[in-house]
Order: sequence, then C-alpha cells, then structure tokens
Amino acid sequence: MTAEDIRARLSVIEPTDRVYAGLTDDDVTVLEQLLGDPEDWIAGRAAFALSRVGTPRAVDALVTAANDPRPAVRVSVAAAVGQQDIALPDAAVSVLLQDTDPAVRRFAPLAVKASNGPRPREQLRVMTEQDGLAAVREVAADALRRIAPR
Repeated sequence: MTAEDIRARLSVIEPTDRVYAGLTDDDVTVLEQLLGDPEDWIAGRAAFALSRVGTPRAVDALVTAANDPRPAVRVSVAAAVGQQDIALPDAAVSVLLQDTDPAVRRFAPLAVKASNGPRPREQLRVMTEQDGLAAVREVAADALRRIAPR
C-alpha cells in the first residue's frame, strides 16, 4: 500500500478492525512515518496499526514511540500494546510506567505482559501503593493480578 492509502485508511472517523486488516511488515516504514504526523490522532492510529502488525520491526517502532514528546502518542502506544499479544522490552514499558502524564500512567499497566521482567512488576507494585491517582492505582493492581495470578 502507498503512504496515501495507509493514511486514508487510518483517517476514518470510527476505526474498526477492518481498518488495520491486511497491514504487514512491508507497511512498517510508512507507519513509522505516520507516528511523526503533526495530527496526534493519526500518529496514535499508526501506533495501533503497528501493534496489530506485531513484527519485530513494528515493535521497535513502538519502542521509539513510547518516548514521543506527545502524551497522546504515548497513551496510544500503551493502550495498543495492551490490546495485543505483543510485548515491549522492559526498558520501554518502564518509561511508560513512570511517565509524568497521568493519562499515560493510566494505560501503561496494560502494556505490561507476563513475559516482562521484575523491574516493570516492581514498578506496578509501587504504583498500586504510591500513585497519586486512584484510577492508576486500580489499573496497576489489576495488571499485577493479570500477569501474576495467585
């Protein structure tokens, strides 16, 4: 698909799974470019698309986007990874978990997977006790139960 085709697909008002269907590793370069789109919502949709591609190149692009200066993009990365069977490396997950933006911290626990190591788990534990927002503490506690059921 061309860059214009992919941008047009991601631009629908209400995206469904069909918007992301058929995207492959061949589309990662265009999706990486769209992560830098001046429209936050297009960049966010690119993060969701990359999470559905799920290849190592796509995950690498999501790792880079986890450090994007725009909170909306970082939120999209955390939420998108949380919805898919992919995992970010511990360092990238840790960056999201300690984000200063409360919206990012609200979605970051969803990105922690059972395959992540002890550092993100410890960060989740600390979040359950110390985060200033009850909603973040709740999501962190739910994430701990999900990745380490008793």
